[in-house]
Amino acid sequence: MIHWRLLSALLLGLAIALPLPVDGELSARSQVSVSNHRFGLRLTTKLGLTQPDANVVVSPLLIQAALSLLYSKSSLGLDSPLRQALELTNASHPKLAVQDFETLLSDLKQSAAIGCRLRLLSDLYAQQRFTFNFRDEFESSAARLGVGCHRLSWESASNAAQDINYAFLSRSNFSLGELVSAPQLESLAEHNTPFLHVSGVTFRAPWSWAIDPTETQSINFFSGGKRARLVDAMFGQHRYRYAEVPALDAQLIEVPFATADLRMLIVFPNRADGLAQLERKLAQSDLHQLRSQLEERKVALTLPKLRVLVQSDLKRVLEELGLGKLFTSEVQLSEVFSSILASSAPPLGAVVQSGLLELQEEGGNAEDSFSFGDLFRRALPLVINHPFFYAIGNDKALLLSGHIVDI
Repeated sequence: MIHWRLLSALLLGLAIALPLPVDGELSARSQVSVSNHRFGLRLTTKLGLTQPDANVVVSPLLIQAALSLLYSKSSLGLDSPLRQALELTNASHPKLAVQDFETLLSDLKQSAAIGCRLRLLSDLYAQQRFTFNFRDEFESSAARLGVGCHRLSWESASNAAQDINYAFLSRSNFSLGELVSAPQLESLAEHNTPFLHVSGVTFRAPWSWAIDPTETQSINFFSGGKRARLVDAMFGQHRYRYAEVPALDAQLIEVPFATADLRMLIVFPNRADGLAQLERKLAQSDLHQLRSQLEERKVALTLPKLRVLVQSDLKRVLEELGLGKLFTSEVQLSEVFSSILASSAPPLGAVVQSGLLELQEEGGNAEDSFSFGDLFRRALPLVINHPFFYAIGNDKALLLSGHIVDI
């Protein structure tokens, strides 16, 4: 029999020999996730409040990653207000945060399951001029983040717009519509050399749990003061994670997808006209804290089917979030461009994104969430029949978020 002192010594030696997790590494992984969720909630609610009568579909992850890349390659120091506006204050350096974004995006693309139509497209475009060019090192950094760098001749704004739009149209399997217009590019050229970030995202994925297409029926969807419209709605009765949150005057339900551990959090205001008030409260909230209130409950969920395509010009909203300096000549993108004249390298002029969100019936097995206790438990009916806020992501990243007001 081994003496207890000898056993303790052996265990201690084993503990010393084994590699222990480094607190800094663990915190770095959590920091970028917290950063992304905070930035995403601020961006989405701000955009939603400026567009109360239009659907909002935006990828905070694509926007934050690209702008963090530009900030990390600029002349601005670590004490710049842009660092706080991008929610990067917990990262020891913006360049390290960019590396974390690389990992998040790579994980999402690699873990997308069969049947998931997830496309993440991100590009920088600048007018071709002999006085400046993209630095090779920057192009390599951008490529690791999935961001392409392009210089267009820009002989005419209409041709440039056509080239950009067709590139995104073809890469999205002809799902995305027009992202930029000739007048928009002409306006950029009037004030400076055109330099813009263009991104696109398409998302459609099967649910983890079955939703029977034969249960789909028409319901009235009430949007603002408009007359109710009949829309097709899916029905699924399962054990969802659910909560009632009086502080938000809303109900929360989380519906899981069968890919990349992604989940759709629906924040459904109790009042049909309560979306704006909800988004003002959400702007000061924390998604992780909200999700911690969710508990499994048998819910009979009725959710509208939808296919929503949204184009967003994000410059004004980003300026309101504290990123205005990024669009001025005060920011020298010294590690982005190599230039003959210091004044020839352009600042960022526009940030535009197109997002496609589809919610359909595809899903798993009907028995996936059955439990014996459900036989004696009445399902809570939840009918999503007026405007609501949503967030699609996992524990690491906020992929897509916005609100639905019109179907």
